Amino acid sequence: SKRTEKLRTRSKKINRQSESSGSDSDSDGRRSQISTRLRDHRSLVHDLFASDAKDRKHNSDNASVCSQRSTSVSVSGHVTSLQSAINSQMCALSAMNLVPIEAGSTNVNEQNKVIQNSCFYLSLAASYLSGSGAFNADPTEGYFRNATTNGEGGNGTNATAKSIEMSILMLRDEEMKVTQKLALQLKRAIEAAVVLVHPDWASTGAVGEEIQAFSDFLVYALDSDSVLGHWAVAVFDEASGFVDVYRGRHYGKIYPPIKVKRRSGENGKRRMKWKYKDCDEATKRATTLTLRYIPGHYQPLLPELTKIAEKRLDKNGRRSRSIKLDTRPSLEDILSALEKWKVLYVVTDGRA
Repeated sequence: SKRTEKLRTRSKKINRQSESSGSDSDSDGRRSQISTRLRDHRSLVHDLFASDAKDRKHNSDNASVCSQRSTSVSVSGHVTSLQSAINSQMCALSAMNLVPIEAGSTNVNEQNKVIQNSCFYLSLAASYLSGSGAFNADPTEGYFRNATTNGEGGNGTNATAKSIEMSILMLRDEEMKVTQKLALQLKRAIEAAVVLVHPDWASTGAVGEEIQAFSDFLVYALDSDSVLGHWAVAVFDEASGFVDVYRGRHYGKIYPPIKVKRRSGENGKRRMKWKYKDCDEATKRATTLTLRYIPGHYQPLLPELTKIAEKRLDKNGRRSRSIKLDTRPSLEDILSALEKWKVLYVVTDGRA
């Protein structure tokens, strides 16, 4: 509907800066926008929903964990309040079995100096490493174990949300070390892509060693031929219930591409070209990253592998203890869940 599209457009303005590389806004404006986002994010979100603040009741027939919460959509199918939008997002995350993990905000650079405000890159790294199976243990296991130990929800099915409200689990030291290494590499690669388009941002302090990064930066990195261009990233804004989805230019393709020789021109000379082949479903899931944004901070959203494994039965009807990554959502799974739960989102497509 027109009303929904208007709300979606207003959400986009709050959650993302201009995507055009030819923007005329100067670096002072950029710093002002970043400062405003950190300081007034919640108030901006409330203003966004001010004109749609009337709560409407909607009887849902969905027999799910979320069905007992307050309604998330109006009869006409669009979000009508801030709390409704947040509830919708919570339902979508619950349906995908995604929970937040704390990856911290400090890292160490090449000179062994501690740098602050690195939560964005740490979250990206943790989400990627989890999807690629690089962690020796499931970082979310503690939620399920705590829930079952405390007797909440019987077999832990409904207990995870309660556990998260009490305390968000930290990455273990072993996982943190490998996460920090990759996070620093991501910081260098992504900020290099940003500065390539906006060289003045480095000299004026909009981009720097301890400057807070935002998901806006992904616009510049995902539109590339590097490994980052093969990723898709979904950022769930906890304060608004809104989701920013970034699709890489080569998402769904195998990395690295294959070199092929082709004849071109009248002289028939061979030229090297790149050929991108479709990747399998497992690779698409591994390269789909999920993050949670709370005002001023990012956290990785990871699948509850242990809980899912405990609930699965093998061919003999016994519980399966194996931890598999096939339950990690792909981009298609995420978009399907967002549509199902009427979550407002915008997709920035690197292929465009």
